[in-house]
Amino acid sequence: MSAAATRIIVEQPKPLELVPTPAGARINTDEHPLLPVFIIGAIALAGAFACIGTIVALLQLRYSGVLAP
Repeated sequence: MSAAATRIIVEQPKPLELVPTPAGARINTDEHPLLPVFIIGAIALAGAFACIGTIVALLQLRYSGVLAP
């Protein structure tokens, strides 16, 4: 027998789909995936500046006599 005659053709299995997509469903792709990260970063930066500014302002008022009883 030749090698071509003895070769068995095996079909490749389908790729595994963990969550099948319904027929006709549109996949929503986010055009700007980092936008929420930058928004949250800006809010955190503003909060940090407000916290540091409050501490600096209280330290300045401490020696001015405004907080003296």
